[in-house]
Amino acid sequence: MFTTGDSSDLKVFSNVPYFFAEGLLAKDIKVNRINIAHSSFIDFLYRHTFLRILKACKKGTSYTYFRSKIYDRTVARKIKKAERRFPDADINLFMTFSFSSYKVSKKPVVLFGDWTYDHYITHFKGREPDYFEKKVLLRENSCIENSNMIFVLFPGVYQKMKSVYNNENIYYLGNVINSLELPVGININKNKENKRLLFVGKPDYKEGALQLIECFSRLRKAYPELKLDIIGMSESNFNSLPSGVLCHGYLDKGKSKDKELFYKLLKEATVFINTTPKWGAFSATLEAMYFYTPVIVTHYKEFVETFGENIDFGVYYTHNENIDLYNIVEQVLESPNYELMALNAYDKVKDFTWDNYITKFLSTIEDNLK
Repeated sequence: MFTTGDSSDLKVFSNVPYFFAEGLLAKDIKVNRINIAHSSFIDFLYRHTFLRILKACKKGTSYTYFRSKIYDRTVARKIKKAERRFPDADINLFMTFSFSSYKVSKKPVVLFGDWTYDHYITHFKGREPDYFEKKVLLRENSCIENSNMIFVLFPGVYQKMKSVYNNENIYYLGNVINSLELPVGININKNKENKRLLFVGKPDYKEGALQLIECFSRLRKAYPELKLDIIGMSESNFNSLPSGVLCHGYLDKGKSKDKELFYKLLKEATVFINTTPKWGAFSATLEAMYFYTPVIVTHYKEFVETFGENIDFGVYYTHNENIDLYNIVEQVLESPNYELMALNAYDKVKDFTWDNYITKFLSTIEDNLK
């Protein structure tokens, strides 16, 4: 199992490699963990020389050291070393679309990922790839086309990849909840009374956080007891914060105190809110739903593809000047159907377990490689 980071570390790739490996181990599948990430003095030099020049010429470029040819060659050496170290492995599984062993191994290659590099540039950055990024795309496209199977985490990306690539073995098996705890001891009625809003997102989601903070300031006049918990950012990420906003910073689930606080906040939240455009912290939203929490999220493609145009476990927010987030939050806080929304939230994701996913994953591989 090749991962860009330590697959036993919960901080890597939104906990996905950790849960994936644990799911395989639970099925008595032996997992050889290979960390293909690396940093070196070359990385330091790259960031302080070539990348500075490149960014001055190509503002917004994502051609970092991780995307460079030097990095790619170093990963290739690590893959060759792993081939020698684990000659009896049945499959080479990569938790990325960007690297593969197809050039150095006859073993079946399986790729797993959330979205392609092309999707990152064209969808999230909203632009065409630059000259250097196109070189990276050629390498990634070769990895995808020459793999035996590709597993995609999101339905919209799956549909896009099916239309772009010639490889017929691209699969979408649903999504997963990355939770270390089960949703026990939840008191839905008490959570409604708690009046606690929950935002989860790192600084990349700051736009959604700022919108919610502005809304919270107005809501507090009508609900003096209202609280807003922000996980993933600290007070230093904001110029100022109104009373009632509590920033908890990044909470590492691998640390007992952080884990305890994270799940305490999740279990006591009244509503989960992240209205960042294009992407509303999908993984965190699923986990909140798993803990019976109604959600207010942006009407973005992958969420709509997964749960439909109309949801009964919260409210979609559309970035429209005629729609006020204040009214939507108040709608959930005052809803006579709050308990039903909470129950529906859990019901929609209760089968998104890693046990179910790994069962489907192994079955698909077995059918494909017969």
